[in-house]
Amino acid sequence: YRKEMLEMFRDKRTIFSTIILPFILYPLIFVGVSSLMMRQTAKLEEQGAVIALADSLKHQNSNRKYEVDSLIVGELHKIEHFRFVPYSRSTDSLYAEDTVHGIITFRDSMQTSRIPVYQVTLQYDQSTDRGKLIGSKVSKALQSAGKEIMRLRINQRGFSTEIANTVNLNQNDTSSPEKKLGSLLGSILPYLLIMLLIAGASVVAGDLVAGEKERKTLETLLVSSAHRNEIVLGKYMTIISFAMINVVVNLVSLYFSMRSIAGQSGLEMAGVKFPLSGFLVMLLALIPLATLYAALLLSISSFSRNMKEARSYEQPVLFISMFLAMSSLFPAIELNNGLALVPVINIALLFKAVMMSDYQVSHLLLTILSTVVLNIGAIILTVRLFNNESVLFRSDADTSLKQVKKNKQAFFNPFYGLIFFAAALLALYYLGGSWQSKDIVSGLLKTQLFIVLLPVLLLLKIFRINVKSTLRLNRTTLTNLLLVPFIAVPAAVIVTLLAQAINLIYPIPEAYLEQMSKLLKMPELSLWQVIAVLAVMPGICEELMFRGFIFRFFEKGSKWFPIFISAVLFAVFHLDPYRFIPVLLLGILLAWLLHKSGSIYVSMLAHALNNSLAAVFLHFGDASRLKTFISDGENLNWWLGIPAAIILAIALYTFNRANREQQNQINEFRS
Repeated sequence: YRKEMLEMFRDKRTIFSTIILPFILYPLIFVGVSSLMMRQTAKLEEQGAVIALADSLKHQNSNRKYEVDSLIVGELHKIEHFRFVPYSRSTDSLYAEDTVHGIITFRDSMQTSRIPVYQVTLQYDQSTDRGKLIGSKVSKALQSAGKEIMRLRINQRGFSTEIANTVNLNQNDTSSPEKKLGSLLGSILPYLLIMLLIAGASVVAGDLVAGEKERKTLETLLVSSAHRNEIVLGKYMTIISFAMINVVVNLVSLYFSMRSIAGQSGLEMAGVKFPLSGFLVMLLALIPLATLYAALLLSISSFSRNMKEARSYEQPVLFISMFLAMSSLFPAIELNNGLALVPVINIALLFKAVMMSDYQVSHLLLTILSTVVLNIGAIILTVRLFNNESVLFRSDADTSLKQVKKNKQAFFNPFYGLIFFAAALLALYYLGGSWQSKDIVSGLLKTQLFIVLLPVLLLLKIFRINVKSTLRLNRTTLTNLLLVPFIAVPAAVIVTLLAQAINLIYPIPEAYLEQMSKLLKMPELSLWQVIAVLAVMPGICEELMFRGFIFRFFEKGSKWFPIFISAVLFAVFHLDPYRFIPVLLLGILLAWLLHKSGSIYVSMLAHALNNSLAAVFLHFGDASRLKTFISDGENLNWWLGIPAAIILAIALYTFNRANREQQNQINEFRS
């Protein structure tokens, strides 16, 4: 750690960008931008505008002529730096040439009560700054003239002007000036600080491992007396240190810069003080987030062959983090016990609550605890990557498409797997969504056949890869097939209850629930047709794609890696955030069944049974004989979770023992 810190502090560019630049940047941004905005606004107003006046009034009696000429036109002439000219035949061409910047036309009309009304048309170019200025200034002047005309007309009729005051609204704002300021800062600062944290950590992380690979100094470090885990820990602490230094320096510079600007604008004198305690709590909450990103970015750096590859892998992390950090900018999103468990979002919303002095200690503790749990997993991944030399020193040939012709198995690497999945996801979103919006039944069938199944078969045919062995179209035992219902049915009950529990924490919109219910029931089809469309077809096509094809891309390494990754991609492919966790768990179960049995037919049957059960429950949900299991026609009774968990545990244990001998044979073949 000391070695890495000394090397970083010897780098003048790192010192300048991490420590010195923020102290220069924020004063320049706040003072420079505010001064420039004020200067440009004043300059724009000084430039003024030329406005043509077109009088198209039909009745010019003395009173109305006075109202127009003296009140309306007179109010317009009060606008500074605006010049008004009469409308002529050449005005339209002058407007097109931008010599005349606006045209105001006066017309009159009569209400049903015989009270005259002036119709004023303002022609201007709203896409320009001058046009926006014209719209604002003219609108304000006409409103003022309208109030004066109303006052004169009321006086002429012998009434008091108080007759126009029908409703007086007295607004009693109970928020303090500090809370208003906190609301503004709480929307912007979380996003800014999280982005700064990632930027500071990524610069250091990429250089510490991927950079050393390029400089050929990593090998020297690995043969030193330092243990591998000590090297990882030293680099990990270095990233955390520089990320926090970057955040602290930016936070301090930001605090004093904004306080200086507020003092110049008179906010401090008006009793508005910046919440220093809020800044300190934000700094405390940033520490676990810094450790999480340090581990994640160090894993990316360890996996990458060079700096260029590390930067390419960091981009998705940056974009996802950017989207999650933007939650502080969205209205009506507040921190609760559920959102306190979601990474990045919990920090962003906690910052917002802290700046408004409206946070709970329980939310702070949940946020820190959930982030620390993720830290542990990220650190374990980092240590494993750094201790695996086949990953640490990957060769360029690993992802070369040329190798596929020579070695068919070279095709199955994570890079091509993600490319294939991204293409399928885009096709599902744009093409499948269009099909299903026109006709849900034919759209679902087309999606399964042409987006899910056909690309898999075409790629295997193009690269001449054996279909049967690749997709695991292997026979299985009768015992496995008999055990599948005792696994799939209780698993379906458990994931359904989990979805109901998630609905209690994150309420699912009623419109979404109605749409899902309509999708599963499909009143125009019989139950067997619904099962064929929603259970049999996905059970075949999706299993061939995810457990048969995509599973192969991630098989190198731990047995749980392809199980988990294929399940994550399976959950993402459904494009349903409300069902992400239940589908993820179902995907893990299906992949485990495939891994243990070595046959795609087992996971196909389990998948089809799971979907069939959902269709049956919704189809017969109102039946009296199912009242024991279904409470309100849609939700399962909670007590079903106990027998379902017991049956599932026994069935999984039996399935594991029944396939242990076959798994041993597979392991011997691999070795």
